[in-house]
Amino acid sequence: EHQPLGEQLKQLLRNDQWLILVGVCVTGTIGYVIRGSVAVYYAKYYLGGDAELVSAFLSTGVAAAILSMVASTWITKIFCKINLFRYTQLVVGALSVAIYFLVGRTDVALAFVLYFLLSFVVDLHAPVFWSIISETIDYGQVKNGKRVSGFAYGGISVGQKAGMGIAGLMVGTLLTYFQYVPNQAQSDFSLMGIALMLSIIPGFFHTVMGMLMFKYRINDRYYGEVKDEMRVKGYLAN
Repeated sequence: EHQPLGEQLKQLLRNDQWLILVGVCVTGTIGYVIRGSVAVYYAKYYLGGDAELVSAFLSTGVAAAILSMVASTWITKIFCKINLFRYTQLVVGALSVAIYFLVGRTDVALAFVLYFLLSFVVDLHAPVFWSIISETIDYGQVKNGKRVSGFAYGGISVGQKAGMGIAGLMVGTLLTYFQYVPNQAQSDFSLMGIALMLSIIPGFFHTVMGMLMFKYRINDRYYGEVKDEMRVKGYLAN
């Protein structure tokens, strides 16, 4: 069904659950990009690692993320996917605080363990996020009588790009504020800043992300009600 762009935007702005996902996308992307951008600095300067250690540290995060995607598929078969989304991001906040306060500059093994756990937990939500966008589209159709699909996915993508842009600006600004100077020994203030940028600062954004998801109400039971209403209204075949 052809709909003018302005009408599609109007319908999306009336879809409160879709708007929550946009906010979740922006805040989560900010946290993810800040942590990912500074991980190499953390391994090199804070942990004092050589090229081999830096490579191993980054690979640990990648391996944890891959395993997380597989685990998420299994976990959501027995556990509410929305609750998984909510609470994993709060756990990320707690793990971020733990990394900052528990990992000293010589605690390389502990840094690897906690970074693996953080990278694993933070990505458990990813398959859930991309799957529930379609549920907000169905919800919006039931609520407003109009179906907006392409622009709904496109809008989420715009939110993701906005988060990346904000995070990029924050990374540069924070590194400047903490007086980071490349390719030389860093001051204690710079090292503290690098540690904060790997842990508490992105952890804050993931915590906000998790809190926003408590406003999201389309769980499996509620989505079943949405589909029933779609059938009643003729939007979905019986």
